[in-house]
Amino acid sequence: MAFFDATQLALAQGLSVFYGELYELGMQSGPVLLYWDGFGDLVIGGLTYAGAANVVARDDIPMGIDDDAGQLNLTMSGVDATVVAAVRGTEADFYGSSITIRGQFFDEALQPSGNDFFLFRGTMDVPTYRAQGPTQRSITIPCEGEWTDRNRAAFSNFSDIDQKARFASDRGCEYVYRYTIGVRRHWPFF
Repeated sequence: MAFFDATQLALAQGLSVFYGELYELGMQSGPVLLYWDGFGDLVIGGLTYAGAANVVARDDIPMGIDDDAGQLNLTMSGVDATVVAAVRGTEADFYGSSITIRGQFFDEALQPSGNDFFLFRGTMDVPTYRAQGPTQRSITIPCEGEWTDRNRAAFSNFSDIDQKARFASDRGCEYVYRYTIGVRRHWPFF
């Protein structure tokens, strides 16, 4: 087993390494849509990801600090009326569908280097639309992370009471308050 993986070895040799993201949209109707933030088709692990670099952007990935159930937005900018019509026609297909975002490094020849790695998993909500003039359109798809309770409003906190309502014997969230800002911690004397 080598000490460095392919990406680290390329960096250590002074070569350029590029970063890209892989998007897996598990639609309600069945097929999983695969995109990446580059141009053209990309085959990784037997799966073909379609390039969407000219239209897709995303917000920062929420980290769940202070039990915050953050939201991530995918934005498709510069789309034409046919894309907007297609998304509007399948709007119900987005709501409640899963999304997974993975990172991938590429070598100087823009070939995958090393394995992809997990970045975000969440649930998509209903898309929103914006148009400025006859040619500038954008579609935003809000995505809620794993900490978001689908029965509550967005950006709510996940508490011990919520967890026990789901799984009565689970005590994992009982100690979360100890790690929040402003709580005094009493250290034992030995």
